Amino acid sequence: MAGSLARGVPRGYEVGYRAVGVNGRKLGHGPPVRVRTGQRVLLHVLNASATEIRSLALPGHTFKVVALDGNPVPRQADVPVLWIGTAERVSAVVEMNHPGVWVLGDTSDDDRNAGMGTVVEYADRSGTPRWNAPPSLTWDYRTFADAGSTNQRPDHTIDLLVEKRNAAEKGFNIWPLNGVPFSLDTDRPVLDVERGRRYRMRLRNASDDIHPLHLHRHTFEVTHIAGTPTRGLRKDVVMLGGYQTVALDFTADQPGLSLFHCYQQLHMDYGFMILLRCS
Repeated sequence: MAGSLARGVPRGYEVGYRAVGVNGRKLGHGPPVRVRTGQRVLLHVLNASATEIRSLALPGHTFKVVALDGNPVPRQADVPVLWIGTAERVSAVVEMNHPGVWVLGDTSDDDRNAGMGTVVEYADRSGTPRWNAPPSLTWDYRTFADAGSTNQRPDHTIDLLVEKRNAAEKGFNIWPLNGVPFSLDTDRPVLDVERGRRYRMRLRNASDDIHPLHLHRHTFEVTHIAGTPTRGLRKDVVMLGGYQTVALDFTADQPGLSLFHCYQQLHMDYGFMILLRCS
């Protein structure tokens, strides 16, 4: 972005929000989540935003991540913050061992003040809900994956380069894959895959944006993250960090067309899509 602006390229348009919420209500509106000391509560958290990444914390508590996108993780781990990309799901167990009235909310003060959160209230406790900033965390899928390479080798590898063309179409950024943005007029580009074969998609992000990647009708195994081999972590949405690489293995077992895209709405609307045709 800095280099583009220095060359005189304008900024691309983005989306902002005046209000956000949990289960349809802003923080401070609606009943609290009521718990008792000693309970173990399983939270299923979906980021239903079309454009935003969410980071949630509950002061004085930790989240034991047990599943991602509905798939049990190879290694359960305790984290102070849940970092959830667009359309990602996290299942986490919280030990209710810190009585009080707390704000379960976004770590961003601006987003939390705009409504992103809900109140967690222990039995026999009352008062103003409290918020304390959590310890810092770098979210890393490798925390929940087994180390080392997967036992299955791909039959084919697909390399995809993600680029950004700032403000290239009426002020909006264009997002081509391998230099070609998806055309809604022609439904192209299309990649042909063979039914029953295992494929590895290797993506390199040449932009500073984070991209939540999704392959329709498939569950994939995350096999490399930033050059580190991993195995056992099965998902259907994975965040590709700025200037990062990721590899996803999947079996082409769904005949017909399947869409691969970035779940960030403005990115997919402006080119970040490709069709896989399985026959």
